[in-house]
Amino acid sequence: MTAAEVLRSYFLGLYAIGVLITVIAVVVDYVRSAPVERRPEGAGRHLLATLVPSATLLPLLLILLRVGEIDAEWVPVRLLGFALSLYAAGMELWVALTLGRFLVPRAVVFEGHRLTTSGPYRLLRHPDYSAILALWLGAALGTLNGGLLLLFPLAVLGWWTEARLEEQLLEAKFGEAYRVYSCSRLRFIPRLLED
Repeated sequence: MTAAEVLRSYFLGLYAIGVLITVIAVVVDYVRSAPVERRPEGAGRHLLATLVPSATLLPLLLILLRVGEIDAEWVPVRLLGFALSLYAAGMELWVALTLGRFLVPRAVVFEGHRLTTSGPYRLLRHPDYSAILALWLGAALGTLNGGLLLLFPLAVLGWWTEARLEEQLLEAKFGEAYRVYSCSRLRFIPRLLED
């Protein structure tokens, strides 16, 4: 089995696990249905319903069907993709451990919600979205999938838009505290050095 085949199988498995976890999270969130204090209004409230399936199912299908796959070894590029996937998996786990019951697959502010500035939120404002985008780019590089690479800017635009909606909710809830927090952290890229 070549490195390309191993990485292709790895990314298929990683995305399959991601689909399963997403389905479980949606079901648990629906069943639990904690009281929501704020949610996006207008067209923005439907954005996540499009982003979540496209962020999990589209890469899985493109990799599975080999749509846009480049037939080359390019081991260093593939290893960079693998490294990005490790960042993504580690960040997702860290987010889950930090947020606990507040980790839901939608942009909302719950009653009793507190501004989280610990864990991965010390480094960036949207570690979950950062991980999703890192996994997408990692899968594109790890499988040398030109289709995923071409669609990556659309994924960034979608998650950037979702992040803005979430930030509006958080600013409405936490006011100046959120504005101060957001000025000291980047949206998707960890800030490892303090000023």
